[in-house]
Amino acid sequence: MKSQDPKSQESEDELMKRICQLIENERLYLRTRLKVSDVAAALETNSTYVTDCINSKRGCSFSQFINEYRVNHAKQLMVDNPEMKMVTVCTESGFSNETSFFRTFKQVAGYTPREWLQLRNG
Repeated sequence: MKSQDPKSQESEDELMKRICQLIENERLYLRTRLKVSDVAAALETNSTYVTDCINSKRGCSFSQFINEYRVNHAKQLMVDNPEMKMVTVCTESGFSNETSFFRTFKQVAGYTPREWLQLRNG
């Protein structure tokens, strides 16, 4: 009987922890063209394990998972730099274009960036 690769025995909880640590510590969500294969390679595992783990533990796709980090980063930028133009917030948060930024922000936050800021600032 062949012994299994130790990576394949890794629990989903442990893999999810490693994914989050990598994404957060390296701020990978700021890379516009980040792919699941980039994360998998950095973790020395395969893309299927990463996508299955995110889907199982977070109930979303890889891109949705990354976009939550991007939206949270955008929110922090808007709070810390109220004078910053939205196009700058967009690009500095890892979005490839404004259309994607506004659509994703509304999906994740439930509001457009300006609506969110107005609600936050009262």
